[in-house]
Amino acid sequence: MARFSRKQRFYLLFILLLAFALRLHRLGADSLWYDETVSALLAAKPLAAMWAHTAGDIHPPLYYALLHFWTAAAGHGEFALAFFSLWFGMAALPLVAHLGLRLFGPRAGLVAACLLAINPFAVWYSQEVRMYTLGVFLLGLILLVTVDYLERPGGRPYRLAAYAVLAALSLWTLYYTAFALVALNLFVIIWLWRRARSRLWPWLLANVSALVLYLPWLPIALRQALDPPVPPWRSPLPLPRLLLKIAMEGSVALSLGQSVDAARWWPLGLLGFLLALLALRAPARVRPSLPRQLPSLLLWTTLLGPVLLILIISELFSPLYHVRYLNLYSLAFPLLVAVGGLYVAGREDARGTPPKSGYRLGMRLRLRDLGTLLALAFILTGSAVSLRNYYTNRYAYEAADDLRSAVRLIYDRLGPRDAILINAGYLYPALLYYWPDTIGWMGRLNAYPPEDGVAREGPVVVLTGHVDGDPNIGWGDPNSDFYAIGRAETAAALERIFADTNTVWLLRGYDTVNDPQGFIRTWLEEHGTLYLDQVFPGLTYVRVQAWRTTRSSRQVPPPISHPLQADFDRGIRLLGYDLAPEILRPGHPLRLTLYWQRTGPIDKAYKVFTQLLNEQWQVVAQDDAQPGRGSLPTDRWQPDEVVESSFVLHPPSDLPAGTYRLLTGFYDETSGARLPLASGEDAVTLTLLQR
Repeated sequence: MARFSRKQRFYLLFILLLAFALRLHRLGADSLWYDETVSALLAAKPLAAMWAHTAGDIHPPLYYALLHFWTAAAGHGEFALAFFSLWFGMAALPLVAHLGLRLFGPRAGLVAACLLAINPFAVWYSQEVRMYTLGVFLLGLILLVTVDYLERPGGRPYRLAAYAVLAALSLWTLYYTAFALVALNLFVIIWLWRRARSRLWPWLLANVSALVLYLPWLPIALRQALDPPVPPWRSPLPLPRLLLKIAMEGSVALSLGQSVDAARWWPLGLLGFLLALLALRAPARVRPSLPRQLPSLLLWTTLLGPVLLILIISELFSPLYHVRYLNLYSLAFPLLVAVGGLYVAGREDARGTPPKSGYRLGMRLRLRDLGTLLALAFILTGSAVSLRNYYTNRYAYEAADDLRSAVRLIYDRLGPRDAILINAGYLYPALLYYWPDTIGWMGRLNAYPPEDGVAREGPVVVLTGHVDGDPNIGWGDPNSDFYAIGRAETAAALERIFADTNTVWLLRGYDTVNDPQGFIRTWLEEHGTLYLDQVFPGLTYVRVQAWRTTRSSRQVPPPISHPLQADFDRGIRLLGYDLAPEILRPGHPLRLTLYWQRTGPIDKAYKVFTQLLNEQWQVVAQDDAQPGRGSLPTDRWQPDEVVESSFVLHPPSDLPAGTYRLLTGFYDETSGARLPLASGEDAVTLTLLQR
């Protein structure tokens, strides 16, 4: 049996360290995107709740269950969550090295491991909080067991038992592994039928055993596949465009990852693809009675077979293709490129003997050596560019949405009488993951307001449904993330929210799926006043909008929790405030809404200060801003108009015990001079808070 030499083992160790460094660099530094926040949400649930939630979604539960146990030990931070994927991304390297050694010799194993170590496609998904690296690792083990079964006849029944267990685990991980298993079985069944029919029935029995192990989840999987609970989010493409997309985008992704423009880098993608094709001519280390190209054919089957099946289903039934699913089948690609490159260079034949001499440049370097080195150099250069792009601008290459910043913006500006409107089934996991405090109430739009009427600490989060969607979305389950809602019901619920709140914060993303006709967006434009609209980088251009309701500016003061009257010079009167919570807790924000009224001419735009002072009159928290964060400057207020604006103060987590004073006032931003009150003071003490 072939082995790595001592020097080659040293090289392999260096390759593993390089791969670990590339996968560890900036791990968890960027925001999780929507799918990753779903992983975090499900991993945090008890196993029974996780199983139930996943049964109403579109993925099987094994990855989430494993992540649940991992986070129980490692924590729920972005770094800890992503490190779980890194484990399996790293495990794929010795696996591909062993496959290369086993089938083509030690140099093929080392070169394949090196290509996989620096492959941007592999690095990307080794840092993503999803199940892809686990799926790649399981399919790699299945490939190894299959090669062993085909190449070594007789005995060793554990091979088939291992195959059955691994196949079942892969199906419990990701449904798209089924395409790889189907392609692999088509190859193996045809091969055994033609060459070793006596070994076909044990193989079929192993597949039946895998289905038996998958049986508890099989009814759920069939229902999710045949009657998905989610609104459609992929648009079908004409066959020529789909073929071109897969060929160009797929070849570039396999060679250089997704962090380069496929339209510009396709020649290098094609170069990698051609090297992989040349592996079909390279003889493998198999027993003499078998064709030398058997392993290469099997590798190509596991790489292209699933893609062809996805293409057929996309054309006949429903669009399924996305470039990220190619990663699931990508383990064979670096090995094929390595074998093809070594074949062109003629480094060794099937028995590891040196090649016959050929044309040489100088004493040692042959022409085809130079060609191979140049091809690999181009691929390495493209990989370096792609990795640089990925590390420095992850949001630009569909790797993430900056949901962390979007949620933080809402958290820092949400007032005590504000509400958050969010796409159900899409972005609420991001809000739950990144919201650093408690949520008061979260429910469907058609369930607002909560019937129990219980006062809660924390914001109100309302989840929209699929407007005018298929009534069967979410299977009619009241606990499903996905549900259909009519226009009239949507409008009535939005009117109730507007009547109860000062500002509605809309976290937008994927809203063309949930609201394809733009009904909610149009309703907000017609009934509210947009005063903030910020787009965040990423795949879906997530944005945060703040819509003032009719309570935000009116002639008659609304019900105010703490009414008072304090008159400033220049015609400004403070009518009162709302405060939530009304107790002081270290590390938890104080959300303050102030209500003013214009009583005379106002000569300029004054800025508001809000401060929390300790007993020594030292500032421990402060929030200064123009009213309405600049959208309601004081010099534009109308006579007798009532204006509200919210502020958020963040007391430190180590706030000592004592009495704290909450006060507010106005100042001239140019001179810094405070606007005096009629009483002669320069600030209004709103309340005293105890810690």
